[in-house]
Amino acid sequence: MRIIAILLFVAAQAGSPSPHEAKTMSELMIDPIYPTSDAIFYISTRTPANDADWRALEAKTSALADAAKALAGPMYFRDRTRWMADAKLMIDASAAASDAAKRRDVNALVELNDALYTSCVQCHQDYRPNYGRRSLPAVADTPAAAAAAQPSPSASVRSPSPPASVGKPDLEGVWSFATITPLERPAEFAGKPELTADEAAAYERRTVEANNRDRRDKSSPEADVGGAYNEAWFDRGSVLTVVNGRKRTSLIVDPADGKIPALTPSGKQRADVRAADRRDHPTDGPENQGLPTRCLLFGAGPPIVPGPYNNFVQIFQFPDHVIILNEMIHDARIVPLDGRPHTAQAIRKWLGDSRGRWEGDTLVVDTTNFTDKTNFRGADGNLHVVERFTRTGPGTLLYEFTIDNPTAFTKPWSTAIGMTKSDDRIFEYACHEANYAMTGILRGARAEERGKP
Repeated sequence: MRIIAILLFVAAQAGSPSPHEAKTMSELMIDPIYPTSDAIFYISTRTPANDADWRALEAKTSALADAAKALAGPMYFRDRTRWMADAKLMIDASAAASDAAKRRDVNALVELNDALYTSCVQCHQDYRPNYGRRSLPAVADTPAAAAAAQPSPSASVRSPSPPASVGKPDLEGVWSFATITPLERPAEFAGKPELTADEAAAYERRTVEANNRDRRDKSSPEADVGGAYNEAWFDRGSVLTVVNGRKRTSLIVDPADGKIPALTPSGKQRADVRAADRRDHPTDGPENQGLPTRCLLFGAGPPIVPGPYNNFVQIFQFPDHVIILNEMIHDARIVPLDGRPHTAQAIRKWLGDSRGRWEGDTLVVDTTNFTDKTNFRGADGNLHVVERFTRTGPGTLLYEFTIDNPTAFTKPWSTAIGMTKSDDRIFEYACHEANYAMTGILRGARAEERGKP
């Protein structure tokens, strides 16, 4: 019996990690769970390209499966109920991922995103309720941490919603600003800033039908092909924006005519130069393309303006900061609320330099220090934007902004947009400057110059 006991002890020691291999829970999360989870979360955009890549992925999923099993072991065990149930979620998900990697089944790995994400969030909800609200430096700890903080498309487990700024309205969440209300008032509604319910319904039906990209009544095959995406890809909204209970005919509320004020002489001169460059040198190089085509800037704000799709903004709220994340083009503004001044005027940014403050129940974000390359509706580097975020109901938020740019516009102008709360998530907007569209545009132009069809 003594020999058997000794053999069992030796076997147990051989199967246990040596002291230098032992890891704390945080260390286990950082390596291997975070990086190996990333391999699964990003499988659709980082698909293995060759046999070596697949073998590396197999090793990662195997390491994740081993780590999941370790969570149920004596070193990390916490209780027999919730802990073991949560550990089993990860064990099952990681084992399935390991099998899928061995089969080299990308679709199966994509489908496992939900299960893996759920296992992560469920455990954090039970044992680390502050997860998703860590201090700002920790939020960027690892890509997996950020990925786990974003809910998957069909995940049934909701991320914890920690308290926002104490005593202030809760602005957190995903908000939709999709609307068919144009920025400027159409001529048909001149002098009519609002519509009755019947007028609005008729306009909405007519506009939705006119915007439908699935209509095949184009004037020519070229025009039909030029329609690009079909309607499934658009999310421009189907209703007019509602402000103070009324449906607006323009997002601009000041000036009263709903129009952008005229450009100053210098602003007009800059606009003419840009127009001439677009006309005479449309495809000389990537620099001649607009910022949206180059995937550098598109409606991310400030200010935030509705577009044909991806009209989501997500707000994260902290006592001393807010983060405003726009879906397109995946830009996040970190806005201090601690009263610090703007950065030096010599420092210019694509999105400007934002500073926030509370005025009663309204979050006010003041942004300066823009680069003159952004050119919002004719603006220049002296652009000054003041945004206001005000909760107006359980699922509604009023977003207002004022443009003050005396070297570009003859007077300031302001808008108001009604936003609605959404249970959807913000998906990655994977647009980058080396995209296929850019190379296609330039290659097509070179072929045209050579006289090729």
